Amino acid sequence: MDKSKQPIELLKSGQLLCVTADASHGIILQKPFFAEFVGPGAAVGGLFDLECVSIHTLGSTEFLVPASLSERQAAFRRRIDDIEMMQNLCQSEAPLRRAIDLLELLCNRFGLEEVRKIPDDVLSKMVGVLPGTISMAWQKQFNVQSPADQNELDNKLLFSA
Repeated sequence: MDKSKQPIELLKSGQLLCVTADASHGIILQKPFFAEFVGPGAAVGGLFDLECVSIHTLGSTEFLVPASLSERQAAFRRRIDDIEMMQNLCQSEAPLRRAIDLLELLCNRFGLEEVRKIPDDVLSKMVGVLPGTISMAWQKQFNVQSPADQNELDNKLLFSA
């Protein structure tokens, strides 16, 4: 079986999983009309993610099956926390502000290099903006206009942290 298809097939099977609790990774689940961030320790799969069309990883993400009721409850609570975090990002009426806030949040947690791997159209679905607005946010906030600019920006972020 193609390993790149395994996680999506597991989600579509209805199997309840959770992202391992290591804070250095997470996933973005792309669904037909929106995309959703799922952070460390959060539940995925079950009945919630049957319509998932693709998975985008941030870091080296691993999954596990929550064995006990308390593990499942903790995973669901973490998923709810992630949904609430994204809902807070979407409170701004200004699309560019939402895009910048999303990029700042993801880059602070996972690093610029990881976030740049996610297509703009997927990122845009996370905060309800057009893909061009994500491109503008990259340019305005991070001065990233092309993948070639990424190395220069990585160095700036490395020394400012």
